[in-house]
Amino acid sequence: MEILIPTRKVTFTKEQYSQWKSGSRDDCFDSYCKKLPGTMGFGEYIAGKYFESLGYEWIHHDYNLLGGNKLGKYPKAEAIFRRYFGDDRFEKGRQLYPSFSKSVRIEEPDLMLYKQDGSEIRFAECKRHDTHDKLRDSQIRGLALLKLLFDCPVEVIHVLEEGKEGVIEDSPIQWGF
Repeated sequence: MEILIPTRKVTFTKEQYSQWKSGSRDDCFDSYCKKLPGTMGFGEYIAGKYFESLGYEWIHHDYNLLGGNKLGKYPKAEAIFRRYFGDDRFEKGRQLYPSFSKSVRIEEPDLMLYKQDGSEIRFAECKRHDTHDKLRDSQIRGLALLKLLFDCPVEVIHVLEEGKEGVIEDSPIQWGF
């Protein structure tokens, strides 16, 4: 079975980077991302801002759909998942992680993106070009499982400084199970 995972380039300015680095984060929607030290979380912030411009809200890190954390740890995300998938589908999905986590490593993506009206949930893994961040197989597996099992749009976001868009191709990632 082959899964295609689209990729997208999202750019940032030097000014955005400087503001983030200096701790000026008043326009950051996500409380977890906002409090990360130094330049950590900057790529997720840039991707989150991009998706905000498309009408999405976003959660960085503080969610769990595949079952690696106890129920109740992330109540906001849980409520969104239950609203979108229903209780039964959400709870069945949470059984995945314990069933194969000892033999196959799977990571959930950086961002859970959702429409406030409950009409859509999607996921994105963010990779910053300036830090040479590379996509791992465990991250691709997580994206592929979310797409396959939950029928959610998934993608990889390449975060680049303005003017450097040509260094990364926008070709989809092909993953086979």
